[in-house]
Amino acid sequence: MSAPKVDGYFQLADRGLKTANILFREDQMEDAALNIQQVIERVARGLLTHAGIPFGTSHNLGQMATSLPSGHKFAERIKAFDDLSTAVTAYRYPTEAGRLKKAPPAEVLLKKLEAADTLLRDAKVYVYGADAKHWPTDPPTKKSDIR
Repeated sequence: MSAPKVDGYFQLADRGLKTANILFREDQMEDAALNIQQVIERVARGLLTHAGIPFGTSHNLGQMATSLPSGHKFAERIKAFDDLSTAVTAYRYPTEAGRLKKAPPAEVLLKKLEAADTLLRDAKVYVYGADAKHWPTDPPTKKSDIR
């Protein structure tokens, strides 16, 4: 395990969650979806690093979840975000025909945002323990702060 690298992933996840909240509030759903995917990817990479499992450059959340040790308590929760795996490119670039992909409905993204917040908090407790002063950054915003 590389504690500094795990810390870095969780710090990036914190930043991404704050950004996703802002984008959601501003009705920028495609960019919010991309940032939610990035939050989960960084949590997954932090947990993989914590478990001593190297993972390549893929952004596929399902593959990351499957790469965690068998029975890992976060594998299914990460896999639940696999539908956002394509957000890394789908919302950043037009298709060959110039079309832009639409984001999931706001109510779906809000649930994903809330679940990402909870997942990040729980992953920090798993790695650092329940005492927030041991976390590398402040905990992310509360669900009530999302909108």
